[in-house]
Amino acid sequence: MKMNAIVLAGGIPQPNDPLYAYSKGDSKALIDVAGKPMVQWVVDALNEAKSVDQIIVIGLSQKTGLVSEKPIHYISNQGRMLANIVIGSEKSLEL
Repeated sequence: MKMNAIVLAGGIPQPNDPLYAYSKGDSKALIDVAGKPMVQWVVDALNEAKSVDQIIVIGLSQKTGLVSEKPIHYISNQGRMLANIVIGSEKSLEL
């Protein structure tokens, strides 16, 4: 059975967050870990998952340059985690 994966990647750290210095004002998901953005590691793992058909990324846009063998659908951050989960689920049902 194939499924869609929803990746929540919209958190932008505030100045009091320890990750602020590493984010350069971007999403925490784009912080470099061992040579690539954290979120790219997640996408790479999902590309290896046989049961995942498509990837839905919430909080980032195409301009982030994520590389994926499977289709990626981008949705803007809705401002709250629950709203992001809901919109991701709606997109998954649409697909």
